[in-house]
Amino acid sequence: MAPSESQKRASLKWDKENMIVLGCKVKRTQAAAFKSYCAEHGKTSNTVLKEYVLDCIGESDDQEEGGANGEHV
Repeated sequence: MAPSESQKRASLKWDKENMIVLGCKVKRTQAAAFKSYCAEHGKTSNTVLKEYVLDCIGESDDQEEGGANGEHV
């Protein structure tokens, strides 16, 4: 079942209050090589970067924090 409009709004609100996007600039050739690396390992670039960030700060991606209404986002 698709989420209702109120669920979408709640999720967007939770994300706005609790999440932030990290980014960096790299050369196109480097980005393409990184995306190939990720694909070879069956992961998205977002997943690989997130795992690295969490490893650097000594945390894991536990699903306890959840999103709006306790959903896992």
